[in-house]
Amino acid sequence: MISAEYRELLHDFEKRMRFVNIIKYWLQRGTPADIRELLHNDSDKTDNLIMMVMVFIMDSTLRYGERCTKKDIAEFLRELSEIYGYEPEAAEKLTNYIVTDVLQSGGKIRLFDSFFSSTQRFREQSTLILIEQQQGSYVLTNEAYEFLFRTKEIDSELDFSVNRFKLQEFIKRGNYSKALRESRELVSRVRNLKTRMDDFILRCRTNINEVAIDEYEEIVTQIKDSFEDENKQLSDIRTLMSAKLQAITDADINNDGNIGQTEHEIREILENIDTVISEQSRIFNRKFNLSELYAEILDDSFSYFQANRFDMEKELLLPMQKMHLSDSENVGKLFSPLYRPKFPHLFGLDFFYQQQNSIRESKSDYGIDTESEESVESVSDMRNKRYVEIIRSLLTYAKKKPVFRFSEYLSEIAGEGLQEQLHEKALPDVMLKLYGSGKIDIAGWHSESRDIIVPAGEFDLSYCLSELPEELVQMKKIIIYKLDETVTFSDNSKRIIKMNDFKIEVIK
Repeated sequence: MISAEYRELLHDFEKRMRFVNIIKYWLQRGTPADIRELLHNDSDKTDNLIMMVMVFIMDSTLRYGERCTKKDIAEFLRELSEIYGYEPEAAEKLTNYIVTDVLQSGGKIRLFDSFFSSTQRFREQSTLILIEQQQGSYVLTNEAYEFLFRTKEIDSELDFSVNRFKLQEFIKRGNYSKALRESRELVSRVRNLKTRMDDFILRCRTNINEVAIDEYEEIVTQIKDSFEDENKQLSDIRTLMSAKLQAITDADINNDGNIGQTEHEIREILENIDTVISEQSRIFNRKFNLSELYAEILDDSFSYFQANRFDMEKELLLPMQKMHLSDSENVGKLFSPLYRPKFPHLFGLDFFYQQQNSIRESKSDYGIDTESEESVESVSDMRNKRYVEIIRSLLTYAKKKPVFRFSEYLSEIAGEGLQEQLHEKALPDVMLKLYGSGKIDIAGWHSESRDIIVPAGEFDLSYCLSELPEELVQMKKIIIYKLDETVTFSDNSKRIIKMNDFKIEVIK
């Protein structure tokens, strides 16, 4: 095993390899002869062109409307034809090559061996699809955003979250509805960390022996990395938003519905930023109290064990040797100090410390409203159960049939079971996310130490696997391949859903 010094050095090493593998795939890709001829066999210029297209897709989708089709990309490449020396008519061919063969990996999964610090073993890590197709338009994946941010946008500020940078970029481009969503994500993130701190303090007070020093250091480090110097950055964003709100308020526009909605969105963004700044300050101040509390409880724990050591030989074994047979009925009394009192279990404390769910959005006069807390929790629970049922059904079918197509699975569960899985497009979303990751690595999931948190209604594979019976999670992994064929089906609302068919293979 690696020493503690080098374990710290290689912590989260697999995250570094994710980006190395993207570069590695980029450099090892094959380029068709006709594309090389168009670009005069200049590989450096080809790499520049691909990066330009990624930047164009990012800029287009961050703007209001978030539409970027192949037609838009082709128009962009026509603008570059004079610089690169190819005919404008070749833009469509270059578009198909860059979008399909490069950014979507031609629909194929490439695997690389990467070192995982948690297990200190090498595991297969799939290449990442850099763009996703949504109703005919293309958007970058989160991994692609992070990749581009690290090339320019956050070159000296790598500790900043992707959410906050996306918030800045959306505001810069006037896309306030998307900026509002990112501000809510920041609120959710800071509240989740606060909940984790409260839970850690409670477990320290309950039984310090069950709390590892690594968990304490991880929480303190996360607080430091997440919030140090962020108040100034968020304050700058707030100042910018206040100026935009003042400009709208001063404008003499009374009957423009879009202006009214924009003003409402900006006001809510400002409220969310104020909430994040306030919660950050509280958490950062509590970090010092947390350090003092942890040291105090730890010290009290050592003092208690030193003062209350129980001498087994003196208190039990020697008296038992001197006992007469007639006194044997009193042996049980000697063991009384070893038993803990039992109290009736009336209710669980976990009810009072459940993770807060995010507030669900719904339509109102300005297009935004919130539901009651009870309704949000109920909807989140139903979504969680639906995702668990989808994974349960899929693994049950995979257990019976090691190699099958997604279309065969649809035929198997046709009826009410299928309609329930299609509610809110849950099944198609799950399949696309599973294909994006390339596989369901059940063996790897078993080997990792897991701290399962109940999701707030979103799909979480680790949580779904933890809810399944043991006999369903005995296989090693499930590989998912995209096929050229398509499958078409409809939900209860008669909406037609058309997507690629998938080949699913079980490795036992």
